[in-house]
Amino acid sequence: MSTAAPSRPTDRSAPRGAAAVTQPGFRLDPIRVLRQNQWKIILGLVIGATVGVGAHFVLAIVYPRYSGGVVFELQAALDNPNDAMPKAAANDDVVERQGQTEALRVLNRGLLERVVQNREVEATVWAQGFRDPSGNFDSGAAVDDLEEDLGAVYLKRTQYFKLVWTTGEKADIPVVLNRIADTYIEVNASKDAARFGQNLTATDLRLADLETTLGNLNLEIGQFITTNNMTGDNYAADVVQRMEDTSRRINETKRDLSMAESRRDQTNSKLNGRLDPSQDDVRQAEEDPVLMKLSSSMNDADVYRESMMTKFGVEHPEFRNAERYAEAARREHATELKKILNRNLSADLKQYTDMAESQSKLLQDYEKDYAEQETRLKQMTADFSELEAKKDQRQRLQEQRSKLLDLKMDLTALKAREDAKAVRIEARAMTPREMSFPQLKMMIPLGALLGIFLTLGVAFLRELLDHRVRYTSDLIGVGGRLLGVVPDVDDDPTGVKRAENAIREAPQSVIAESIRQSTSHILKHVRTGNHRTILFVGGLPSAGVTAILTNVAESIASSGRRVLVVDADFRRPGLSAAFGVDPAQAGFGDVLAGKIPFAKAIARIGDSIDFVGAGTPESRVFERLSTSAVDEFLAKAKESYDIILLDSPPAIVAGDSLVLAGKVEATVLVVRAFQEQRGLVARLCSQLNEMPSQLLGLVLNRPRNTAGGYFRKNYEVMAGYAKG
Repeated sequence: MSTAAPSRPTDRSAPRGAAAVTQPGFRLDPIRVLRQNQWKIILGLVIGATVGVGAHFVLAIVYPRYSGGVVFELQAALDNPNDAMPKAAANDDVVERQGQTEALRVLNRGLLERVVQNREVEATVWAQGFRDPSGNFDSGAAVDDLEEDLGAVYLKRTQYFKLVWTTGEKADIPVVLNRIADTYIEVNASKDAARFGQNLTATDLRLADLETTLGNLNLEIGQFITTNNMTGDNYAADVVQRMEDTSRRINETKRDLSMAESRRDQTNSKLNGRLDPSQDDVRQAEEDPVLMKLSSSMNDADVYRESMMTKFGVEHPEFRNAERYAEAARREHATELKKILNRNLSADLKQYTDMAESQSKLLQDYEKDYAEQETRLKQMTADFSELEAKKDQRQRLQEQRSKLLDLKMDLTALKAREDAKAVRIEARAMTPREMSFPQLKMMIPLGALLGIFLTLGVAFLRELLDHRVRYTSDLIGVGGRLLGVVPDVDDDPTGVKRAENAIREAPQSVIAESIRQSTSHILKHVRTGNHRTILFVGGLPSAGVTAILTNVAESIASSGRRVLVVDADFRRPGLSAAFGVDPAQAGFGDVLAGKIPFAKAIARIGDSIDFVGAGTPESRVFERLSTSAVDEFLAKAKESYDIILLDSPPAIVAGDSLVLAGKVEATVLVVRAFQEQRGLVARLCSQLNEMPSQLLGLVLNRPRNTAGGYFRKNYEVMAGYAKG
């Protein structure tokens, strides 16, 4: 007698599934990819390093490159030829700017054209590459090549800049670079000599002009003193004092005039509407008797309006009359206020205008008086001022002559000093002892990195292009929850022989424990939905549905429930072999055909498990799976069993599974790892979710531990714990 609860009516008018199916997601796990391909990455590193070594020797033969350089020192300018040493540069920015400037100058095309015309340079191996078949040297092409390959860089936080060059013949390095350096120094020396010569010539010309000017000025000063009898100071103290008083009055008058004009303009702006009347203007206007009377009338009208509103309300005619009266009083008050304001402002405008005119006339009188006094004072002091100006001019000319003489001496001394040059050669180019390219210390790491990057690129590309379900993360977004993960037999550390009936034959195995965990999730959702008939479906052949179902049946039966297992796979039935039953004996197909009753088809497997095979071959008619006979069979099974589990053919190759999904109360989709595509699983979930039965979820079968090793530790812990 079954102890299960009575089955509830099943509403098949609408699907009982999960939420709407979303597009299957894909999450790239870089750590997993790296761990999965770690040996390939190491192999790629070794191969890349080997290729780097080979490339080094090949390039050393076919494309050797040698580099060399000339170091120049920037010398601080001499402020004084008597200084023992040049002074340090003012700051790093000045030195850096000078270094960058000189680095560009050393690459000047005109300078390089002079270099390539040197016989030693033309004799180099490098220069032979620019000779035509007739032996003529193409200097323009050689200069173009130098401009492309030469480099000049300022060495930061130093007084140096460096000229570098790379070529295929090491003996050419010192010849070409030192010739460029010497030519650069020669060009600079020529420019310095020309500059010194120009400065000395200009200094001599200025000295001659100054001597002539000074002689003429001395004669002029003597004649001026004699003619004007200038023996003392002719300043008059009273004239000066009067000018100071007049100047003070002029300033006071200007201040008063400015104030009057400002007030006039402000008042005019108020009259023209450009400025609003001030509060003082409004207050003065409100003191007018007429406006005060209008203000009183306006206040009385407002009081009357408020009383009418309180007495009659806002809709009463008396209130409306009072409101119109109050509005008229306000308009009359505003009109009169504007009129009085204009009247007062007009009066103020006239007052300020008169005041400005008076102050203007007074200012003119003061200025005229000051001008007369100034003319008188100028007449008295003109001669003395002119004499002082001539003396000052003579003093300045004498100082200029002294400075020019000092400058001429300094220029002569600086020209003779070697350290007065802006740039000198610090280190000349030497013949390089080894190649700058290729170098093992560069080629081996470069080859190794290239090997690693290529290996990683291929690995990640394969990962992106592989759309199979391989890991649990691949099932995110396919439209069903994950019920459990069952490992491959080869990955079980306990050494289980086969997955079928693992719970009965190897109860301590990792596969058995994984099945128990999956079964617990299935039963939780079965209890929630009060389901008793569950269909197990696979997508493609070899999904492992039979192995999963037999173990789930054993796990459920071990909890005391009576379980009936039905082989509904009419195409390739496999449960009979798993349970050790003759596959040709009467079973599910015979019951649907009405050949035998329900009880005759049952085979006892264990204490709590019964089995109904697919039936005799001639009774396995696919079309009968869509008839009411299946409903009658399941109803009969529910009378005696707590849980009925049905095996079905792969959903992709046979439509029987979807037909049976419409007959049962719940379905479980078994997904074979590394076999089924994510899009296929998502489509199956979508189809099963559209069925009246509820899709409980998915079981991921046989994921391989080579996929990054995420499951291996869990399996080892489970096996160790089971052994005690």
